[in-house]
Amino acid sequence: MTEWLDEILRCPSCKGFLELSDSRLVCSSCGARYGKYEQLWDLLPADASELKLLERCHYTEKTDYYLSMHRTWCGSPFYRHYHSSFLNDLRRLPPRSLILETGCGLGHDGLELLHDDYRLVETDIAPGQLEEAQKLHQNSGFGRESAHLLADAERLPFASDTFDGAFMAASLHHLPDPPAALREIRRVLKRGGIFALGTEPNSWQNYTIYPLGKSLLGLIKRLTGKDVDSTEMVSEADQLMEGFSRGQLDDLFGEAGFDRWELKPAGYLSAAIFFLSTESSNLLGRNIRLFPLERLAIYLDEILGGMPLLRRYPWHWNAVAS
Repeated sequence: MTEWLDEILRCPSCKGFLELSDSRLVCSSCGARYGKYEQLWDLLPADASELKLLERCHYTEKTDYYLSMHRTWCGSPFYRHYHSSFLNDLRRLPPRSLILETGCGLGHDGLELLHDDYRLVETDIAPGQLEEAQKLHQNSGFGRESAHLLADAERLPFASDTFDGAFMAASLHHLPDPPAALREIRRVLKRGGIFALGTEPNSWQNYTIYPLGKSLLGLIKRLTGKDVDSTEMVSEADQLMEGFSRGQLDDLFGEAGFDRWELKPAGYLSAAIFFLSTESSNLLGRNIRLFPLERLAIYLDEILGGMPLLRRYPWHWNAVAS
């Protein structure tokens, strides 16, 4: 464990100091003991909910699938534009700032920040994905500038007022208690620190587009006799989630104790094209790339996002708070 990481770790249950003893981290206050999963420190509380255990299992078992999907996503103009957008909010921090990512997945967003001379701590509950993130950073020459821990976003194992910045990309809706996660991020941020929320789904399409899409897939299945059910590749939380409206996110940031925040539309037509190509690729078993259309749609999205009514109905949200 790097020295700088050792100084900021705390017990996720009681926030007591953690001391290394017999290859375990032992809380000096409550006596809780934490070991390793393979080469990763496992700081997940013992009483994790069933939903979190299902998410941990899904994202570990499907790691190869998500690695394959990312190779397509990373070339998407939609994906790159809106990920760059929330990462740029963090790039306002001075070099060598310490940044936390919760729900880091495969670690590609964090790698972008490492290339910009930031230090990074990444957490996730899925060891399969976290191992890939650690490997990615080490193989890219950033083993000393990044650290990876198995940890629960709702009970972070860090001291208060630790990080200069923090971010979470497409992860908040996977959590049983989103307000608790935002309160924890606010706690571990230094005063004036920056938090960026990336590509969180809006709630409106859950009641409109998604039901229509399911009906369409059912029709295709009946007409072709092909099994087009893709729920095996969708996590339990993604199947249960409804996303967040503008009002819900405003309430969440306010309840978490942030002083200022800005919600930013993240995709209209470009997002629809991206997801159309993704679902078509899964259905047909080959990559369908509509990148020129996505590039054109991004310009149109900027116009749509400036319209007062439509500002409430993007496909996703980005946000920045402090």
